[in-house]
Amino acid sequence: MNLDSVSQELDRLYEFEIREYVARCNELKQSGYKIYRNSAGKHKVVQGGQPVRKEEVQYSYDKRNEPEKEGLPTRVGKAVKKRIDKFKRFVKTVKFLYDNSKDRYN
Repeated sequence: MNLDSVSQELDRLYEFEIREYVARCNELKQSGYKIYRNSAGKHKVVQGGQPVRKEEVQYSYDKRNEPEKEGLPTRVGKAVKKRIDKFKRFVKTVKFLYDNSKDRYN
């Protein structure tokens, strides 16, 4: 099996047929291959146990750069706080306009 052709196949599947891509990745992983994908969607396939060369490091998956996922209560709390802040700004704007119009006509 040519690893370059497998990489090209995964590139195509990733772009056009995601369900088949997931199935093919699982099949390759069970066969002992390691699959790396960079942010552009390009793949690198190596046999398990082979060290990754320096130029292939860009294909490794680094969880440290991934933002932490927030739970539902945190997201709801942030959304409520944001809407309260927007309402406060709206009230301040209306009060400012009212005060200016009152000063202008008196």
